[in-house]
Amino acid sequence: MIYLAILAGSLVIGGLALTSLVAKNMAPGNKRLAMETERMKGDMDTWVTQLVPIDKEELELFSIGQDKQVLRKGVTTTAKGIFTTIYHEPVLAYSYREYLGKANKPNALLYARTAEHEYIYWIKKGVATLFIDQQEVGTLSQDGILKGKRTGKVIAQLKSGKESLRPVEVGGKEVGNLTTSLEKADKGLHRRAFSFIRPDLNDKEEQLFLALALEELVNRAVHS
Repeated sequence: MIYLAILAGSLVIGGLALTSLVAKNMAPGNKRLAMETERMKGDMDTWVTQLVPIDKEELELFSIGQDKQVLRKGVTTTAKGIFTTIYHEPVLAYSYREYLGKANKPNALLYARTAEHEYIYWIKKGVATLFIDQQEVGTLSQDGILKGKRTGKVIAQLKSGKESLRPVEVGGKEVGNLTTSLEKADKGLHRRAFSFIRPDLNDKEEQLFLALALEELVNRAVHS
């Protein structure tokens, strides 16, 4: 009798723990996403002071390499790290968390910071609402098409390229190419993330270029 009572109690506790785990990882609404974003922001604060500002030279040296990378896979996936230049200079920190949902249409939150700008992606069923410096920019589809919030028109796009390159267009013009290679370079250097950066890239174009490139780079790092 006592054994059955203990067993029943254990099953109840186990059931409550499972319910709590599922609830914690359910796709959140906007209010909870905002709270989780603030938590991630606080977590990144200690890293941001280490970041090197991204000027034209640093952008050309931006690599697929990461420092302090942590990747955990369980019921859901979480990850964080700092992308560096090919010379291991820290330039962009990020934190990523997935929630329960379909693998091909994920629910997730991605928060990233450079020394100058903040990028937030609220991802629901594969479609991300993009914020840059707390301003809602628009929606980013799984195939890399960014549509503006006000116009609904395409303002930037990560296109399918040839061989190992994916062109990025902003405002209808190609501003850079994202490499698809995941291989490490020789002699202790990280491989460049971008093979071409338009020389007359302005600040707004750079922000949108990084917004598309970053989402793709993190996706590769988490799911490759």
